[in-house]
Amino acid sequence: MQQDANFSVRYLTQDRVPIRDIIDSLQGVETIMGEMAHILPMVLDGISVRKVDVKVREISQASPLREMFLVTLVVAYQQQLQDGIVAGVETVTGASIPPNMEALVTVLALILVFYGVGAIKDLVTGGGDDGPSKRMLDGLLNDLAIATGKPAQDIRAKLDARYGDKTMWKKIANAASRFFTPSKKQDSAPIEVNDRTIGEEVVRDVPASYIFEHEADTKSFRNFEGVALELHAQDRDNAGRGWAAVAKGISEQRLRLRLMDNISPSELWGRDAITGNITVVYERAGSENLPKEIHLHSIGE
Repeated sequence: MQQDANFSVRYLTQDRVPIRDIIDSLQGVETIMGEMAHILPMVLDGISVRKVDVKVREISQASPLREMFLVTLVVAYQQQLQDGIVAGVETVTGASIPPNMEALVTVLALILVFYGVGAIKDLVTGGGDDGPSKRMLDGLLNDLAIATGKPAQDIRAKLDARYGDKTMWKKIANAASRFFTPSKKQDSAPIEVNDRTIGEEVVRDVPASYIFEHEADTKSFRNFEGVALELHAQDRDNAGRGWAAVAKGISEQRLRLRLMDNISPSELWGRDAITGNITVVYERAGSENLPKEIHLHSIGE
């Protein structure tokens, strides 16, 4: 079955946008839409996406910059689940399949964009803040959770699983950075994506592309499962700072420990040691990559 959706992006810029910045934004959208083929089956049971085709329908350079796309998804359903899937998509889009897929595409695309922004902020600032971009991601996840009946934390866990690999992480972060290029180059101009608005405050919260590119070149990541962690510093009220640990078998150094969104400080408070699935952030020092920070994703039994 073929599903078509219009995807419109308006950058509310005051001046004309250079061609190179338009190209960046187009490439960002293309990557995000391609990733939708992997994410859609995670949120709608019984569906598979055979292909996602993105075509540019219109680019208007007259300020503000407007880019219009036609997104075609070639999907297949498990026959016995088709009625329930259709009902689920009707909840999201407000219209039955096939007439309208815009709302579903909009929500999923923006979730991917802001998940990528979160990856950038984790790299550049160490994260841990409840800034405008994180609040927007949380709101989008809640919207999708209400529409699909899947808990927001489950959707987030699936995203973490897909983008835990360094290559995939860099792919989604780079796509998000490119998506915001026209706005970031013009004083964080607001963006309209179909019927949703990304305000100036949110755009300003996104790190500039040159900062991301520099940090991405100087830091690297490795994922580890079931690592024994000795807790050497704790902060009951914060997940992004005040924590430190030694990852046994990886480094005997005390490293900064960051608790990811699904980990509450209260789960660790008062404990001397735990096991968990982690990401270790490395930073180049001369010819060596040295461990600098631990990201805790889940706690073992």
